[in-house]
Amino acid sequence: MQNCCSGLRPCTLRFVAKYVPKAAAEVNAYPEPLHILINNAAATPAKFSVTEDGLERQMATNHIGPFLFTNLVLPKIVASRTPSLTPRVIFISSDAHAFTPGLDISTLAQPTPEKYKTVFEPYNDTKSANVLTTVELASRLKGKVNVYTLHPGLIYSGLMSKPGSLADLQEYKILDADGQPNKDLPYEWKTVSEGAATTVVAAFDPGLSDKSGAYLRDCQVTKDDVAPHSTDPERASQLWKATEKIVGQSFDFRLFGTPFGAQLQSLVSQH
Repeated sequence: MQNCCSGLRPCTLRFVAKYVPKAAAEVNAYPEPLHILINNAAATPAKFSVTEDGLERQMATNHIGPFLFTNLVLPKIVASRTPSLTPRVIFISSDAHAFTPGLDISTLAQPTPEKYKTVFEPYNDTKSANVLTTVELASRLKGKVNVYTLHPGLIYSGLMSKPGSLADLQEYKILDADGQPNKDLPYEWKTVSEGAATTVVAAFDPGLSDKSGAYLRDCQVTKDDVAPHSTDPERASQLWKATEKIVGQSFDFRLFGTPFGAQLQSLVSQH
């Protein structure tokens, strides 16, 4: 399988204004339909920093960049729907979304380091944003596209060994002194393949067809593991509008199928 990655197109999602629209335009130009979108980008916990857009680095990479990219390619996704196939959008979240008391939506556009006491708090906020975005998008695309979010598990991957993350993960005893998984944690470590299993289920399991908006854990839909602050429809709507303001665009795909919706789809496709 020498050419297994021949179609790989990298995109630096944290540079929201610079790269995301270009990446979306390239995908929209593909002749093939787009049936499944998996938002799996991740910036691991590290010291506070902001991007050239003035956004907190993890929030830009994990939420705002994927939010913009998803919305810019949604017309193509919706157009891929057939009588026998409903497209899917998946946001990879984490049980870490429940470790925050609730995402402070008012600080998204103007993040400050004083807000966070540990390097993990910004990450937790981004995972809450992923769940909230799933809730709102599932509502907006009901009957057109199915949307899911999930906890892949605690996975030891190359991201953890990056210099910007390794020291912090060791400080908080997630990794041991050798940079290996701390087996004394009250969590089960998964291999990359095991961690990918729930994502595969979200993308392809026909049993989820009537469960758009669901949160999955260990390949199963769960409600017990989801924090109420991350499934509140009102907060989901507030986050959507706040993120639209940050990216400078409005998206309402509930209008698909109407004359105005056709105009909107055309405008977004030309972006």
